[in-house]
Amino acid sequence: MRVEFDEEFGVPLEEAYEYFRTPLHWPRLFRAFGPAEDRGDGWYAVPFRGLPFPLVTRITRDDPGRCVEWVFEGFWRGDARVEFEPTSAGVVIRGYEQISPRALPWLAPLAERLFLETRFKEVWESGWRRLRRVSTDGENAAISGE
Repeated sequence: MRVEFDEEFGVPLEEAYEYFRTPLHWPRLFRAFGPAEDRGDGWYAVPFRGLPFPLVTRITRDDPGRCVEWVFEGFWRGDARVEFEPTSAGVVIRGYEQISPRALPWLAPLAERLFLETRFKEVWESGWRRLRRVSTDGENAAISGE
């Protein structure tokens, strides 16, 4: 399945980028994720609440303040890209996440439509709500974990 996004926020670009530059920070934006575990060699396991398999991921490109890309391995396969564009009011975040279960490839499309697509879209939407709340509050509470 593919989730695409093009969202604008009233937070500084540097603050938005900070959420994505390492899987260690993803749980600060996306409450569906538990604390990431460093697996070495750049790989992290990010527990996904409600699903038995963590997102095992590695950042493959980090162009600070411009773009972050990552890939998945293990149970999940796919990749993702997040691009940042500064605006006078904050930042635009564009990109995609292409992800699907590796196991049972002939059943994956059905499982995605019935169970996973809505869940993954909800995860991204929850992150966007948090960023909008931070921009409305004018606070940096979400990234600091407060």
